Amino acid sequence: MKRLVSKNPRPRHSASRSGYILFELVIALTIFSIAVLGLSRSLTGSLEVANILNRDQMLRVGMRSFLEEIRIKPLAEMSTTYTEPATGITYASVMERISLETSGGSTLPDMYNLTITATYDYGGELRSDDISVYVYKPAN
Repeated sequence: MKRLVSKNPRPRHSASRSGYILFELVIALTIFSIAVLGLSRSLTGSLEVANILNRDQMLRVGMRSFLEEIRIKPLAEMSTTYTEPATGITYASVMERISLETSGGSTLPDMYNLTITATYDYGGELRSDDISVYVYKPAN
């Protein structure tokens, strides 16, 4: 038995097939890079939103703490200003006497409107948020 030996050990279709593999690889890398770019933009947006929510939460906690501290002070000391050194947020409180009438027509004594304003710098822009609560504070 004679064995036939080919002069060219590679199959005939391999040269054209390797060109297609290279082309498929370029297309796959392009699709992968577009997907990674989209994911990085999503991650950047998520981090920005997380920073905004963190700042808002810090602001709410600071305003709540300032409100609780002001409410326990005597009436004469309730209008004050405080700047928190760690965050740079300035809290200011203003106390105004109000007159609320009951359904019977009488006026409630010693009622005040306490307004807390937080002023802060956000990206070079000065912003402020405020809350307002009614407080019963006897004068004596």
